[in-house]
Amino acid sequence: MTSIALSARRLRAGAWARGHAVSLALAATMLVGALATGSLLTGPRGTLSDWIGTGAEAFAQTHNFLGPLTAAFFAPGPLVLLAALVATVLVVGEAERLMGPWRTLAAFVVTAYASAGIGTLLQSLGLLAHERWSVRIQEYVVTDPFTAIIGTVMTASAFMGTLWRRRVRILGLSAVVIVLLYAGHPSDLFRLIAALLGLVLGALIAREKPTLRVARSSHREARSLVSVVLLVTAVGPVVSVFSPHGYGLLQPLGVLFRNTLPSLAPLQRACAVPSPALHCAADLALARINGPGAVILAPLPLVVLALAAIGMLRGRRSAALVAIAVNVLLAAMAAFYYGFVPAFGESTVLSQSAGSVEGVVRLSIAVAVPLVVAAVILATLRHFTVRTSATRAVRYVAVVGGSFLALAGTFLAVGMLARAQFAPVATPASLLLELPDRFVPVGFLRLEAIDLLPSGPLALAVYDAVGPLFWLIVVAATAWLIVATPDAVASAELERVRALLRHGSGSLGHLATWRGNRYWFSADGAVAIAYRVHSGCAVSVSDPIGPAEQWEAAARAFVDFCDDRGWDALFYSVHDDFVPIAHAMGWATTRVGTETIVRPASLTLQGRSWQDVRSSINRAERAGIRFLWTRHAELPPALALQIDEISESWVAEKDLPELGFTLGGTDELRDPEVALGLAIDAGGQVEAVTSWMPRYRDGRVVGWTLDFMRRRPDSINGVMEFLIASSALQMRDDGIEELSLSAAPLVAPEGEDALDRADGAPAPQRVLALLARALEPAYGFRSLFAFKRKFSPSYAPLHLAYRDALVLPAAGAALARAYLPSAGVRDALQVARALL
Repeated sequence: MTSIALSARRLRAGAWARGHAVSLALAATMLVGALATGSLLTGPRGTLSDWIGTGAEAFAQTHNFLGPLTAAFFAPGPLVLLAALVATVLVVGEAERLMGPWRTLAAFVVTAYASAGIGTLLQSLGLLAHERWSVRIQEYVVTDPFTAIIGTVMTASAFMGTLWRRRVRILGLSAVVIVLLYAGHPSDLFRLIAALLGLVLGALIAREKPTLRVARSSHREARSLVSVVLLVTAVGPVVSVFSPHGYGLLQPLGVLFRNTLPSLAPLQRACAVPSPALHCAADLALARINGPGAVILAPLPLVVLALAAIGMLRGRRSAALVAIAVNVLLAAMAAFYYGFVPAFGESTVLSQSAGSVEGVVRLSIAVAVPLVVAAVILATLRHFTVRTSATRAVRYVAVVGGSFLALAGTFLAVGMLARAQFAPVATPASLLLELPDRFVPVGFLRLEAIDLLPSGPLALAVYDAVGPLFWLIVVAATAWLIVATPDAVASAELERVRALLRHGSGSLGHLATWRGNRYWFSADGAVAIAYRVHSGCAVSVSDPIGPAEQWEAAARAFVDFCDDRGWDALFYSVHDDFVPIAHAMGWATTRVGTETIVRPASLTLQGRSWQDVRSSINRAERAGIRFLWTRHAELPPALALQIDEISESWVAEKDLPELGFTLGGTDELRDPEVALGLAIDAGGQVEAVTSWMPRYRDGRVVGWTLDFMRRRPDSINGVMEFLIASSALQMRDDGIEELSLSAAPLVAPEGEDALDRADGAPAPQRVLALLARALEPAYGFRSLFAFKRKFSPSYAPLHLAYRDALVLPAAGAALARAYLPSAGVRDALQVARALL
């Protein structure tokens, strides 16, 4: 057995090596080149560097036209070489799997050569124009494998699915742009050019049609992308720490986040000469305030941004608002300390720099980058749906604002008490002018004169401590606001709802557990109503939860609750059992959809009506597709990622954003109570996925309701029929009483007051018919209903109960907003066009 297992491993290893032949060959060339030239531990040096590297200076000396290519096989140091070897084997290897060996080799060579060539040409043109950046980096010789690696990956992105194509392109371009802006070395420019060339080359090779249409993202994917972009921009200044001699346009902004103040001891020795330098007095003043507080304060605003990014990944709207506020603050700091201070300050050098074209460009970009990040977060704010309780938000503002006022007051009070410990002696006016500088990173202090210098211990302590203490409090408060557990009251209410659902509920009861719902409970806690507020209407999520005999009393109390808050109550997607209650209250009802129900116990798949389903099952079995009944938490990471990819492809095809309210997405199928049905082919690829919400009675699951239903675009015909039929058979074996294929919103069976017949219909149905007509082209409710009819279901009408016809315009707007919570202005215009 051991020899057989060993042989099997060798076969798999051999197959993997054959599939990664080009990437392994490229990595081997890098390693052999480093060994052969003796540059393994030091990188290329001297003449060798000029001959195998690239850049304006190297080409001017050697005229080596192969330099742009050979530079891609050498690294400037051992750590870079090691990272390049790993990236070539893994990342370029994945590109090879997607594109094939020859396309991968072509992408590596073309992007490496063309990007270095174009970059060198731009550098030469800058030298002719005496452009400052080109002059400063003139002597740099570039040896960089990552130029070709990035170009290859961007080329391969054209062969990826929607999910990873978007991730690679957005995050890859964000990273190379940020590094270029903060570090600004020639290799950073070459990498950006390689990334752009890779996009063009990939589109040509894959015959990707050019389009101005931006593929839509799900809520989860949109907030993930925005969060990571924020994290990249927050980490950007760290590049300045590791690249102290960088030349990027944002390098001065990065300086704000590191301690660049001089040390006192070496400066005293340097200045203790008969004729000290003119700047010695200013540097000695800076050195005297270079204490622990300066070191602690410098990175703390970036820590706040990193915490905000983590919170945004979790969907927290409060995190997004914090990120917007901090980025606006950074933009203001950049404008003031790199614009106003140099332009009107005492430093002649800085004043001249501020007046130059490059100074204006630097200032503009330093202000624009954080403002653009803030604007992007603001534009995508609708995707951050987890709201913080008002109590928590007020406490956060009170802590941050109160801490600032308290520390500012402490600085002013102690400053006046110890005013003799300042040079010159402190006055109220001088302390007030100095106060703002105590709360920002110390890097900017080189840009202005020190007008108030602490000399005594008490003055130095308060001068050094108030800023770091404030930002440490902001960091702790931000962590408490956006990273800590969700609001305890909301969590407790959700657990109460789950407990009521386990005693018994309707087929759509589990919708009440979804994010974004609010909850009302009867006085005795026996009945709950889940609802959402839109356009002044409180829209219930299906039937009340609890004993049916208490529904009427609960409904009347809920209406009073809404009246007290100025809301119009709407009972949406309620079943026939609720209609008599609505009529007893004097309310009107109208049909808003149809639920399709199958009884698994009597399921046989026999007869002519099941012919299409049987054919789909046979087709799937011949294709080697198997059925898996599981939970999301039990999935291997590879299968879970494939589900996200399928979902993103589905969302990207839609002209309108992802629906919500009674239609779930990838967030909802992660609920541990939700079951998943997967169709998986022989190679382990997920072809289709469904999710099923539980229906309980006395703590036992007696029914499942279909929610999430998506398939891979290139999957075989009939895979969804196979998946639902297999799920139904699984439920039959498990003794499940009822299988609901869920509701078809705004659809009714033909001949039963169809909602699509607006002419001559009652007013409520005309409003709903307009909404159905607007959403039908994008979401296909009618075709979805026709698909469900293949399973020979019975039908259960769903209704809307409302007080009177006067609330119908607001009801239509509320339902549209409930189903399209993330719709923007463009989406609203598209819906409006569909209504005309």
